[in-house]
Formats: sequence, structure tokens, C-alpha cells
Amino acid sequence: MKKSGEDFWRELRKNRFFDELKYFLKRLQEESEARRVRLVLVLNPRSTQAKRAEVEILKPLNRFIFEEKLVSNVTTFRYEVQPTHVDDNAKKLASCLLDGDIILVVGGDGTASIGVNGAILSGKKVKFYSIPYGNFNDIARTMQRARGQKVYAMEALVNEKHFRYALCYFTAGMLAESTKIFNEKKNRERLRRRKKNLIFSLWILFVWFVENRKKQWFFRFRMETLDINGKILGSKIFEPRFFWGGVSDLIALNGATMARILGGGEYYLGNRFLVRCARLGSFLGVSGFMLKGIFGKVSGDEVSASKYIFEHPASFEIQAEGELKRFDEVSRLEFRKVEKSLQIL
Repeated sequence: MKKSGEDFWRELRKNRFFDELKYFLKRLQEESEARRVRLVLVLNPRSTQAKRAEVEILKPLNRFIFEEKLVSNVTTFRYEVQPTHVDDNAKKLASCLLDGDIILVVGGDGTASIGVNGAILSGKKVKFYSIPYGNFNDIARTMQRARGQKVYAMEALVNEKHFRYALCYFTAGMLAESTKIFNEKKNRERLRRRKKNLIFSLWILFVWFVENRKKQWFFRFRMETLDINGKILGSKIFEPRFFWGGVSDLIALNGATMARILGGGEYYLGNRFLVRCARLGSFLGVSGFMLKGIFGKVSGDEVSASKYIFEHPASFEIQAEGELKRFDEVSRLEFRKVEKSLQIL
């Protein structure tokens, strides 16, 4: 076998993740030339695509490190997602991390969210990367654009208590609950097999909205937007209106895309993000949302933090990059930028 690894690289070109793997492996070589590296692999063995990921990602990775020995000073640690929930896994991952670790997530947004939350919760100096291997890969796509840069996630607080970090987006309300349909087995299988996933995603989302449009989603609340120093930039009261209804969704967008449906920006590189109070409780509201998803970007306010103070305690779902959790008796909700950055490999 050639020491140069020519055979390895030639065979790797046949891999559909060649560009991602080539970038990661080259960066791993560079990092290991200067120091000893522990590579932390984060993956979900119960994922529908876990076996394919072993063949397409982990097998060439192990061959590169252990068989071809094209890199030295590298050890590996494998964290397998447990069948609990995002927050529990993030805490467990955080307890395993050390300064100097390189984290590689192999999976979709659910697994990547565990990686992002674990890295931030740990407080360790780590470098992070994610290879897209799920039905939804907003986090990995954002990281592709942020290679070698520092990114700043958002934090959600419910009733002034930490809920979760998100690199790309949070939604609360009608849109958040609608994501349950993407977790249905039949839809997950269709999303995995179909090439035109965006069109299919928009269609099933539209059908759900039509079926649930009469449910009571409208909130009465005061919204405060703040700058990086916590100074209030503006305050506005939202309440239901005749015909148009009221605000059904609170959206905070930080990444390049939101569930592949809406285009974002490069807020992940700075201390601001985009917020929008959306009215999706009518046919026109839903139709406009879908059209913007296809042809445009989210409109809203650029802020460093946003607070929502509800007139009456409310119950609703909050979605963080596809992972859903229901909250009851919510009197205050806040989205804000995290001060500590996350270094992308």
C-alpha cells in the first residue's frame, strides 16, 4: 500500500461525501501536526441511516487514521446518543469533553443540536464540525459556510430559566407544533427517499396548516427588543385582530436557513439575529409564508435579544432546530445571543 495514501484518496472520490470528508481529514492532519488531538465522534446508532453512516463516513475515517496512518497524534472517543432527549444527551456529552477536543457530528439536526449544546455547556475550548447525514441539516450547512470561523449561537430562556442553545433557529407556537408531522415515520421515510425534499416538506406543512388553522394559537404579549448591552431598543404590544387574527408564531433566526424552508443570513457570525412575529393563522398568512420560503428570506428585526411578556400565562411548543418541547404556564420567553463563541474547524 502506498505511503502517500494515493489509493485511499482515489477510492474516497467515489464517496458522495468526498468534499466534506476531504476538508475534515485535511484539517485533522493540520491540527495533529502541532499537538495531540482527541477526536470526539457524536452519532445516533438508532438513526434510520446509522448503518450507511458507518460505511460512508466512519469506515473511511477509521481507515485514514488507523490503517493508512495518514495522520498521527490522534485518538478517538465515541459518544452514542442515548434514547432520552436532547438536553440529557447534551449534558452527558458536555461531561465527556476536554480542552482541545475536535468534535465531529455525523447526523442530522437532532444529533448536531446535541453536539452544539454539549460543546457550549462544557465551557471547554473545542473545535466543532458536522457532516450532514439526516433529513434536515441546517446546522451542518451553516457550518460549511463558517469553516474556520467563530460562530455565536442563540439561547432560549423560559420564565427566566435556560432552555436550550440553537445555532440556527427557534420557533414557538403554531409552526413549532407543526414539525411533529416531520417526525411521523411515513414522512421521515419519504423525506429520506425523495430528491425534491423541499417541495414535499412545503406541501405536508401546508396541509397541516389548513387542517389546524382554526385552533387557538393567538397570543397577547408585549415584545421588547434589546441591544448587546441589554438596552431596550423598542417595545410593542401584540394582540389578536379581527380577520387577520393575531401572532401565532415567534421566530428567531440565526443560521443560513430555517428548516430548509426559509432563507436566513450570516447572523451566526456576529452578535445579532433576526426575530419575527408571524401571523400564520389564516389561509393568506400561510400562503404568504410558503411563497417567501420558496422565493425570499425572512423579514424581521435585527436584535441582540428579544423578550416576550405574556398578558396571561400561555402554553405552547418551542422548537429548536427540529427538536420540540411543550411548555405550560409561560409568562416570559427570551431569545438572546450567547457571548461565548464556538470555533468551527
